[in-house]
Amino acid sequence: MKLGAINHIALTVSNLERSEAFYNVLLGFLGYEQGEKTPQLILWASSNGVITISPSHPESPNKKHDRYSPGLHHLAFSADSREDVDQLYNYLLQQEVEILDPPGEYDYLPGYYALFFLDPDGIKLELTHTPNWPPKL
Repeated sequence: MKLGAINHIALTVSNLERSEAFYNVLLGFLGYEQGEKTPQLILWASSNGVITISPSHPESPNKKHDRYSPGLHHLAFSADSREDVDQLYNYLLQQEVEILDPPGEYDYLPGYYALFFLDPDGIKLELTHTPNWPPKL
């Protein structure tokens, strides 16, 4: 590990079973494998890190994620190619996942090609292919 590299990302979900099905497919596509699974945590790991989901507290007043409140706005994953982005998009359409923005070029960086969509709790996710990223420092 390098200093400052993200070690893991932990997400809280309203329905563990529903989110497990969603993340099994998404994270499997991205090269993660499901590891630990308990009633309170499901973990996926790859050479890129670890992602976990846990059930939200039953007394939480928030039933859907609000990316404009303090906290996580969105989570972006890297793709090896534009074809990866397009392939995931087609699968998400078949699964009737809410698409925020279809695959396309965005002005963030030269060649930035991305897809934006929501998980079952409204967490904004992105798959992006960005040539020449990360920059050589």
